[in-house]
This record gives sequence, structure tokens and C-alpha cells, in this order.
Amino acid sequence: MVDENEENKQGEELEGEETKGRGNEGEKKGETEMAEEVEGKEKPPPSQAGENLEEVEPGEGEPEEKEVKEEEAIEEEEEVSYPDTNELGASRMFATGGRVLLISILLTSVLYVLATTGIGNLAWHGPARGNLVKLNGEVVGSKLIGQSFSSDKFFHPRPSSKNYDAMDSGSANLSPENEKLTRRVTNLLEELEEEGVSPEEVPVSFVTESGSALDPHIVPESAYLQVPRISEATGIDPERLGELIDENTQGKFLGLYGLERVNVLAMNIEIEKILESG
Repeated sequence: MVDENEENKQGEELEGEETKGRGNEGEKKGETEMAEEVEGKEKPPPSQAGENLEEVEPGEGEPEEKEVKEEEAIEEEEEVSYPDTNELGASRMFATGGRVLLISILLTSVLYVLATTGIGNLAWHGPARGNLVKLNGEVVGSKLIGQSFSSDKFFHPRPSSKNYDAMDSGSANLSPENEKLTRRVTNLLEELEEEGVSPEEVPVSFVTESGSALDPHIVPESAYLQVPRISEATGIDPERLGELIDENTQGKFLGLYGLERVNVLAMNIEIEKILESG
């Protein structure tokens, strides 16, 4: 009897535990179903969710008419920024080109020339005007360009195949074996020999022309050879003529380059002054 009662108690305990387990499972299922219902209420269907997203995203869902208006506005701005060249007119373009041309001519052909000429005259008055030489207020030549003197009372320059024409500068460039050069040198040496000058005393430069055929200078030795002739023609003392040559002798450039030289025109002007003063 005791055994049967114990077995009945154990059976009842087992049934109670099963009932509790089933109750717990039911409660869990109930909680799960309630959570799903809540989520279902909170979450909209997929179709509705997509529609809601489309409404929230900026820039989407705007009317097509607005986009068309924006494109038209952009096209209008482009047309205003870049007008058609045909609208300017040919007369307007020609007028602009004419003004540019006129300004360029004034700047390059008028103002520039006036500026450089003015600066040259202020800073280098003599060289800017060609180093002109005046006698008694009249221009008689230039220090930079030789000229022909044939009178016995003046110093003679080097020969020139261009007749000292400044517009035709350039030597004849005759070779030493050229007959024309030989004939010219021979005639000059004969004239000097008649004046009492030995051909051996004559510098080569005195019977040949310069590279430009415009050289206004001669070496002092060539000037001393002419002193007897000038003294006889003018009556000026040979010593005075020698002093005149020494006073007008120019040294080498920087003491190194070139030759000592005298300007023929400058010495002949001094002779003219001496003759005028008596």
C-alpha cells in the first residue's frame, strides 16, 4: 500500500512538472507571437516601405516640369554669355580694328621715335646728330666721314673708290695683284716723289683705302709727309704744322687697340683758322 501511494505521488509530481513545462512553452509562444504582431504593426509592407523611402529621399519625386524649366534657364544663360558674333556687326569690328591699328602706329612709329631721339639728343647731342663739324656757323662735314681735299694747302686723306659717299659705303676690295690697284698706288707714289717724299717713307695705309672707303683719319706719319707741301702753299711754319699734328693725334683705344691717328678735317679747319687770322 505504501508503494502504491508513493508511486501515485511520483506520478502526480511528474504530471505537474510536465504541465509546468507546457505552461512555460505556451507562455514563450505567446510572447513570440505578441512580438511578431508588434513588429508587423511597426513595419509597413515592402511596397509601402519603398514608397515611403521615395518620398523621403531629396531630389526624387520632383515634377518633370521643374527639370525642363531648369534646362531652359541654363540654355538661356549660355546664350547670354556667348552671343553670336554676327550680332556685333561688321562695322563695329572694323572700328575696333582701326582703333587698335591707330594706337599701334602712334606707339611704335611716333612716340617711340620721339622718345629715343629726345633721349639721344639730351645724353649724346653730338653723336646723335652725326658728329657734325661747323666752321663760321656752317656745317662743313662730319668727324666720322672723310672727304676729298685736293688743294695743296690742306692735308689729303686716304683714297676712296666711293668718293667718300656715305650712302655707298664699302671698299672696292681689290687684290694686291689687281691692275687697277697697282696703277692707283703707282700714281700716288709718283706725286709724293715729286714733292720730295721717297716711296719707302710712305705708309701703306696712305695709298690704300679703308674697308668702308670713308675713313676720316690718317696715321701721323702720313700727315708729316705732307708738311713740306702745305708749308710751301700756305706759308705756315713747318714746326707749327708739326705741332698741329701732335695736338690732333688720337691715341690707341684703351692704349691697346687700333693705331694712332689724326682727323684730316679737324686739322684742315685749324689751317683755315690760321690763314684767316693772318
